Amino acid sequence: MFGRLAFGLATISLTLAAPFAAQAQGSCPNCDLPPGCRGNGNQKPKNQAKRNCQTLDVTIESDVDFGRVVILKGGEGRVILNLETGEKQLIGDLDDLGGMPITGRASVTGAPFERLRVDLPTSVNMRDATGGAAIMRDFVTDLPPMPTLDGNGQLSFRFSGTLVIDASSQASGNLRGRVPISVEYP
Repeated sequence: MFGRLAFGLATISLTLAAPFAAQAQGSCPNCDLPPGCRGNGNQKPKNQAKRNCQTLDVTIESDVDFGRVVILKGGEGRVILNLETGEKQLIGDLDDLGGMPITGRASVTGAPFERLRVDLPTSVNMRDATGGAAIMRDFVTDLPPMPTLDGNGQLSFRFSGTLVIDASSQASGNLRGRVPISVEYP
């Protein structure tokens, strides 16, 4: 049986676009509880009166939106969103058709001052209603190397990735995909 991990759902949009979803999954039993709240290791009674055993919860505050782009000729292109500025960078055979690019934003709540582990996938397949496809990969966040919840048990972070599309994928309209974001206490 797996412990319940926190999860959220976001949407990525791009007209040749990419909606995006986030959820947390994992194989660590009770990793949604801080260390010291996970059971009776060695059958020793726990003094949980001094522990805040709050489970983790992830909320997606804003979805990733790459705006609108069009594939030129028969090539491949990439759309990269800068986490600090929110600017959209196009590489390859793409042209910008406008739309406001938006990086994703998520918040985590749990036990105050506890460290976290946040994992994003290496890539996610994106699909549109007509069967077109693209890939979102190279996920990035603005998290510090050792993310820690603040005194109120909260942590907010931004996230994004690189959208890779090519003419052979026949993508058009809004691309959608689910991006699992795993959040757990180490």
